[in-house]
Amino acid sequence: MKKLSIAIVVILAMMVFVGFPYYGYGDVIYGCYQKNNGQLRIVENTSECKKSEIPISWAGLAGPTTILVDCDNGETITDALQQLGNPLTIQVKGTCNENVEIVRNDVTLIAHPSGGTINGPDPDKITINVRGSPRTVIDGLTVTGGRTGINGSAMIRNCTIQNTGRNGISFYHGGSGTVDNCRVQNNPYHGITIEGGSATVINSMISSNTRCGIMVTKGGDARIGISDPFQYAGNTINNNEGNGIQLYIGGSAYIGGNTIDGNGTNPNAVNGRFGVGIFSSNAVLVGNNRITGSGGVGVFIGGSSVDIGAPAMGLPTTGDFANVISGNANGINGTLGAFLSIRDAIINGNTGNGVTLAQRSTANISGGTIDNNTGNGILLTVGGGLVVPIAGVTVTGNTLFGLQCTDNESSFIGNISGISGNTGGDVSPTCTGF
Repeated sequence: MKKLSIAIVVILAMMVFVGFPYYGYGDVIYGCYQKNNGQLRIVENTSECKKSEIPISWAGLAGPTTILVDCDNGETITDALQQLGNPLTIQVKGTCNENVEIVRNDVTLIAHPSGGTINGPDPDKITINVRGSPRTVIDGLTVTGGRTGINGSAMIRNCTIQNTGRNGISFYHGGSGTVDNCRVQNNPYHGITIEGGSATVINSMISSNTRCGIMVTKGGDARIGISDPFQYAGNTINNNEGNGIQLYIGGSAYIGGNTIDGNGTNPNAVNGRFGVGIFSSNAVLVGNNRITGSGGVGVFIGGSSVDIGAPAMGLPTTGDFANVISGNANGINGTLGAFLSIRDAIINGNTGNGVTLAQRSTANISGGTIDNNTGNGILLTVGGGLVVPIAGVTVTGNTLFGLQCTDNESSFIGNISGISGNTGGDVSPTCTGF
């Protein structure tokens, strides 16, 4: 009964709080409760309580709070996260050597105008691990060290994420967010991993990572260079040792407006050397992508369904906004029963074939040009199939055949009148048509 009386008195005291001296946002209110008669008085500190009184305290009103953390003077983000305030903004100054766990909502970590860095000293922990979604913002910081730089659901903008222990940024198992105007570079695994989560990656540079620039896998979903209002907001994805973008085992993505250049720099790359690699996944390369200079194939598609050029999405996909796949070891390869729809693409200057369809893969190709490739314009092999609608496609200036079939199971149907002027011949004798 005595505990109940105390609780009632405290509640009543809070209800008549307007009669007490004013305490601001984030303050702690201290009181002394008289055990004999139930009287409560407000004090500056519980040290003022008498022996006959029980010291009590409770939080004041919690409102918007901004805290400056000067890491070079020994202050920590971890301590600042314990403070009252909703939303809470923590301005980071200097270099904080700590692994940060965010387990509350409405938190913004923002760099001080003089700069702010968070370096994770524990290689087995994430440098910034966001567990208290939604509405977490990480803005303007340099993030290094740790196992992964940033993990969880967050808006990540204007940041540099580099030299971590594994991945730069990860969105795992329901994690979601946006990466906007960031540099994600020099990480020993992937730049950005989206595994069972979803993310929008726009206006950013993802470069010089040891594996892939962006990995989307195991049910992950991404917009890469396509903003949430569905506008082009392209990234530069370059000089990664493996693939620029990889979709693997059930990944899906809209990809548009990107410069994907010079990826596959390591001949022994674990995941391949492609500009874009798509395996057992689905993707739409909407338009306005420049996929150039890959160590391997520009776009490699295995056992997947892919649209290259998608005017139905409502964005421009022709002229200056066409997908350009140029200067790669091969332009586009489809294998293992892949299905491709290629519209209005420019596939030229690759050192091998423009388009290769193998192992019962099929492509519907309309509009655009396939020209000046060192190998064949289009190669069909091991049951590859080609469908060319009435609109046709221009295939010209290729070193070998415009259309080459290597076996009796490979052939075409449709309008091939645009195949002309190829050095080795236009259509090989083995391409008899279905």
